[in-house]
Amino acid sequence: MANNKPRITLGLPDHPRCQAIIDGSVGIEGYDLWADPEFTTSGERHYKYLHDQWDVGEVSAASLMRAMEKAPKDYLAIPVFFERGPRQRNIYHCDKHLKHPSELKGKKFGCFRYGATASVWARGYLLDAHGIKTTDMQWFVSGREVFIGHELPVKVERIDPPPPFGGEKLVLSKMLSQGELHGALVPGDNGYTGFFGGGETPPMMAAYEGVRPLFDNNDEILAYVKKTGINPIMHVISIRKKVVEQHPDLPAKLTRAFMEARDVAQKYMPAEEIAGYQKERDALGGDPYDYVMRDNEKRTLAAMNRYQIEQGLMKSTLNMDDFFVGHV
Repeated sequence: MANNKPRITLGLPDHPRCQAIIDGSVGIEGYDLWADPEFTTSGERHYKYLHDQWDVGEVSAASLMRAMEKAPKDYLAIPVFFERGPRQRNIYHCDKHLKHPSELKGKKFGCFRYGATASVWARGYLLDAHGIKTTDMQWFVSGREVFIGHELPVKVERIDPPPPFGGEKLVLSKMLSQGELHGALVPGDNGYTGFFGGGETPPMMAAYEGVRPLFDNNDEILAYVKKTGINPIMHVISIRKKVVEQHPDLPAKLTRAFMEARDVAQKYMPAEEIAGYQKERDALGGDPYDYVMRDNEKRTLAAMNRYQIEQGLMKSTLNMDDFFVGHV
């Protein structure tokens, strides 16, 4: 018997909170969901979605916001955030060459992508918490950009050709250790590791002598998130607007499906990961992955919009209510 259900293609990460959708144990009535089985680095996946691959895709929140500004008729999003967490631990230095954040002014600062969400959040933290503007530093980029829509307010030195997606960190670590850079923003670990440390990034960055996070005080990081109400959103699930126009019931159904997948995520997690996310929930007094747009989520997205304007990545303030659909 022929399958007449509309097929929806998805580009998703190999993440516990969406594994049940990927393996087909969670679906949507009336739709045939097809998740691309080829998993790539997050940067490459986001690049592919923004270059017209898949109907639904996980994408960098900062890149999506810029794409929405440039092409408001092309993209929508649902409030499904797999990855969140503070970005202070994404900021690295070498203790031989830098002792205090104030020393960054006028210095050469590196990042894996200027427009990456982690870079936007980390620069925003330096601005709000330490008064360091984007234009106060010189900029070096080690990787390939996903999407930048405007001319930047700073001169950016780049590697040509850039290393493949995923190969940007070690370049920055070596340059920090050798004193060619005074600080660097790297793609880091999300969720509870952003609050409490650990993860895969610190050992990788420590491949070169003296390289470590500039900020690593757990209590100070947690207190900053609670004080500001800003818990950085990293990646967002986006739906092409033309798909929503064809299937207006899809966003709400898709949000519910991701909630169902989230609720069974623990069976795809090791015990250490389960404990880490529980510690994060306990520290915050709530679940940052409940996929609901509350005041803190709106405040967080507004902060990202403000930071991107300061960093020359955007020019306008967006009304997120115009872009986020699928509330349940």
